[in-house]
Amino acid sequence: MAMTSDDVYQFVQATDVTLAFDTSVTVRHGFLPLCDQANWVNARRRMLGLSGRVHLCVPAAAHAERLFDLAQQHGDRYDVEFVRHILRERQVEVYNFTVQDAEHCAELLVQRYATPDAWYAFKKRRCLECAGLPVEYHHLAAGSGQRCGTPNDWLIIAQASQGKMLLVMDDRGRGGEYDLVERIARFSDVRAVLERVVQELTAGV
Repeated sequence: MAMTSDDVYQFVQATDVTLAFDTSVTVRHGFLPLCDQANWVNARRRMLGLSGRVHLCVPAAAHAERLFDLAQQHGDRYDVEFVRHILRERQVEVYNFTVQDAEHCAELLVQRYATPDAWYAFKKRRCLECAGLPVEYHHLAAGSGQRCGTPNDWLIIAQASQGKMLLVMDDRGRGGEYDLVERIARFSDVRAVLERVVQELTAGV
């Protein structure tokens, strides 16, 4: 279940936090302005001698998805150095997928899917959902699901569910395995919270 706007506000105000952006957020026109807001909050807090920083990151798996989108969209004009420049300018880090992330991912997976059959059934269901087949017809699809691709989402979850991270998702939200993330919030709520913090810091509150 996604955190409420008030929950996000309390979390951002309480301590240093890391906003981990899902792929669906990085494609939004409001993504870079949100980063600018977070950086302004950090600068203002430093100037006022206040504690608490908002760190910005994109999990490596989400970054790969976004780069793939951009490469397809721009073809020969695609320039990864320009992307790197934008991220440095906005102080957004790309978090590498580490050994610890891999171990955590496996632990999360086995909690939800304890047997190979359960895992294959999940992959098959996800493939059928992506194809637009209504759930009442899923039983008509042959095959166990073993050959279906492994969702990239799990790699993002493994990183964003650790430490003091808050996974920022698209407004439409996500279901299924994303309920394993302790702190998850919609983009619109995070944007509203940062706007609120900006107003308070501007007013000297």
